[in-house]
Amino acid sequence: MKKLLSVAMAGVLALSMTACSGSQSTETTAAETKAAEETSAAAEEAVTEAVGEEAAGGEYTIGFSPYTLTNEYFTAVLDGVQKACDELGCELIYFDPQNDPTQQASQIDDMIASGIDALIYIPYDSAGAHTVLQTCKDAGVKVINIDNVVTEDDYELVDGIIASNNTQLGYLSGQWVAENHPDGANILIVHLQTAESCIINVEGFWSGIKKNTENPDAFVEVQVVEGEGSTETAFNVVSDALQAHDDIDVIYCINDTSALGAVQAVEEAGKTGQIDILGKDGAPIGKHAIKDGTMVQTSAQRPTYMGYEGVKSAVALLNGEEIEFNVSIDSYSITADNIDEYDLDAWDTLD
Repeated sequence: MKKLLSVAMAGVLALSMTACSGSQSTETTAAETKAAEETSAAAEEAVTEAVGEEAAGGEYTIGFSPYTLTNEYFTAVLDGVQKACDELGCELIYFDPQNDPTQQASQIDDMIASGIDALIYIPYDSAGAHTVLQTCKDAGVKVINIDNVVTEDDYELVDGIIASNNTQLGYLSGQWVAENHPDGANILIVHLQTAESCIINVEGFWSGIKKNTENPDAFVEVQVVEGEGSTETAFNVVSDALQAHDDIDVIYCINDTSALGAVQAVEEAGKTGQIDILGKDGAPIGKHAIKDGTMVQTSAQRPTYMGYEGVKSAVALLNGEEIEFNVSIDSYSITADNIDEYDLDAWDTLD
């Protein structure tokens, strides 16, 4: 864009030089004057257009901070962020905090020092995001909070929120459980308790059960275990839970990654087919597990779209435009009944 602007400016300067050199002649014809004026106007229009295009985002630097990139969900978010930056001509800076909130905060400080204009932010700990957000605010950095939503007390420190309908994500899974276990069920919850979005997911899950059964008391929470959103951790805690409770009917996991750990634990315990495992995200691993019959349901999100829209919203704000502050993206349920409608190896699309 700078090159285009330079070329346009060079055209104006060339016209000025031509006009000056024309003073060597005692007369300038009307036709020459008119031609010079028209060419000058065209060059000025080109400059205006170049400046306008430059303001559309070509000179902005966008920071992206997920709390991990080892989970393919967040690489799908990154794909959307990168695509939007490429389309808008923005520079992108990102790091992988590897599930370490202290490292995430330090990396964001580094991004601010490097001159980012906006931050696309997925906090590791929703309740612990205040200091990071205040630092961005003080530095004049726009913040679009996506996916894992900060607590309401910190809403004034973010410029926009884009997230899945987290209540709906859980509700769809709870609805499946209520409809497929009409006599009730003993339920194990594999949680990520530092994430506000996951807390809302679990609340939505129980709401989905209660609103779709006449006997909600027949659905019992046997235990809540901390799976950290990780396959390995979920495998370990679910294995322990299965040894402690031999009557578990349903395992609800806050993502497909931890659901895969539950699948492995159930298989090792020799209970495959006896326990229904539900996940969340609509990840390729989750869809393959449903196709294979080791999972029964996942509530799908749109991570690529979320990242893409996050950058577009940030650039709109930087250009002085207004955006909708809190955007909720609808989710959808994937089960054995409709699995063939989906590409097993893809996340979402931008359509």
